[in-house]
Amino acid sequence: MLGSLVLLVALALLGPLAARAVAAVLGAPLRVLAPGAGWLADANLRGYAARLSSAVVPVALLVGLSGTMSIMTSTAEHVVRTTGAATSVTKATDVWLREAELGMLVCFAAVSTVNTLVALTADRWREFALLRLVGATRRQLLRMLSVEAALTTAVGVLLGAAVAAVASGAFARAVTGSVLPVVPGAACGWVVAGAAVLTVPGILGTGLRAIRGRAVEAVGGERG
Repeated sequence: MLGSLVLLVALALLGPLAARAVAAVLGAPLRVLAPGAGWLADANLRGYAARLSSAVVPVALLVGLSGTMSIMTSTAEHVVRTTGAATSVTKATDVWLREAELGMLVCFAAVSTVNTLVALTADRWREFALLRLVGATRRQLLRMLSVEAALTTAVGVLLGAAVAAVASGAFARAVTGSVLPVVPGAACGWVVAGAAVLTVPGILGTGLRAIRGRAVEAVGGERG
């Protein structure tokens, strides 16, 4: 787990570069599938790499820590079933302590994710007003935000999965001799779903509030 935290700190420091690189790979097909909203969403995310990094790091924290703990436990349980060699990882007290730690970390990551996404999206009210003044409709802005939310979730999940893969691979190498751990599909699916539930509604809900009102008043006046 210390290794996971070190990797997540490194990810936070290199966040803008990593987020921009992953967004460039994921954004390319969206430019083709959604020429309007996809192009604008991809340009926004890559153009504001620092903002994208601030959005995806909490998601990566949630996915990285949850994934590492789930995969580590599944790998250790697989070793016990196949060899009968019990390890401290599978002790009831150790499992309970790890689940309690995971619960606290997930709560922290969830609150951090929602707060960060709401703050970043709400701060773009003037940007949305300018887009409306040059001809964008509210429906087009919502489509753009939907694509941005999907991309932000995907970037955060992929970066978090990379951290979990490295940490759990090192653990699997120590207990099985192979760098391929046992991945619990259902648990990892719930982790990804949880990240999406926290990210997408937060961005879209805040975006709906940010694009309300008249665009001219929003650009020329102070934020309400």
